[in-house]
Amino acid sequence: MRIAVTGGIGSIGRTTVAQLLAHGHDVRVLDRVPEADIAPDVAEKIRGAEYRQVEITDFHSLKGAFDEFDAVVHLAALASPAMGPEHVIFEINCGGSFNVYRSAADAGIRRVVSASSINALGHNYGIKSFPIRYFPIDEEHPDYTTDPYSFSKRVLEETGAYFWRREGISGVALRFPAVYDLSGERGSWWIRGAERRREALALLEQLPEEERMSRVRHVIERQDAMRAERLQEQPWEQQRERWEKMRREGPPPPEMMLCFGRNDFWASLNVLDAAQAIEKGLMADYEGSHPLFVNDSHNSVGVDSAKLVAYCFPGVTVWKRPVVGTETLVSYDKARTLIGFEPEHSIGHVHVTGE
Repeated sequence: MRIAVTGGIGSIGRTTVAQLLAHGHDVRVLDRVPEADIAPDVAEKIRGAEYRQVEITDFHSLKGAFDEFDAVVHLAALASPAMGPEHVIFEINCGGSFNVYRSAADAGIRRVVSASSINALGHNYGIKSFPIRYFPIDEEHPDYTTDPYSFSKRVLEETGAYFWRREGISGVALRFPAVYDLSGERGSWWIRGAERRREALALLEQLPEEERMSRVRHVIERQDAMRAERLQEQPWEQQRERWEKMRREGPPPPEMMLCFGRNDFWASLNVLDAAQAIEKGLMADYEGSHPLFVNDSHNSVGVDSAKLVAYCFPGVTVWKRPVVGTETLVSYDKARTLIGFEPEHSIGHVHVTGE
């Protein structure tokens, strides 16, 4: 298959390109960075792919980019609300995505796989809280987006649906959670963080139940109050300064450590599994446009999932199906059924078993 990949030098992009090349596909990488400026380690990872510099917000720069290709993987986007003001995020993530789909349609392509986000639900970055109705979370759960990044991902999903109705382009919008490369420094940081959260839970469980629940409730109330301050939309530099200040003040209390990751339900994904989800989205036999949660089979803390809900979502009592042990609180059942996705490189398995 001939596949064009926008955003192909990003973390998920370059891993996906390497996998597609290894499986015999012809790949064209499309990105805004001049080829001469690509970091050597990234260039090595995508070696064997054709490279073309484009700007997805410039419709004319995409002219001919998809001609004679069979499918498109669309990953190019700003990856958080901290990466630009609202209008810039909308221009790139929404306008740019429309340009990609329109160009794919003009080239006669009938399969596009896009990177949506767990944030399409609106719970993590949103400036207003809203009730979670049940676990495990699935694609039927109502969304409530109140930040520009999460909103842009819902618009991306609606763009895919529009082009299915109008042009017959089938595809999946993969709702990635935090995606980690365990071969890098951030992967080590992630594993250490999971260990600290398990230690925090052990400390909390030594407290009387009333005190434990009171302390966790205070953290949740503070998290919800902070939403209105729009701290997640501040530039990275300001956010780093805030985190550094907190670090200098000493280790956070255990209830705060446990609630880290609460807003995205302790979901995560190995970058290798992100790549295999993309390839399966390209190759599977289906029609229509489908948002799909794809994530690890375990929660990112490595403790009992029902206990996490009892402590950090005490108001949620509805379970759509049983969740056993450390099983994920975000269901990928639909992705399993539609495209055959199953995590093969479970981060949760690594830190729980040590393998």
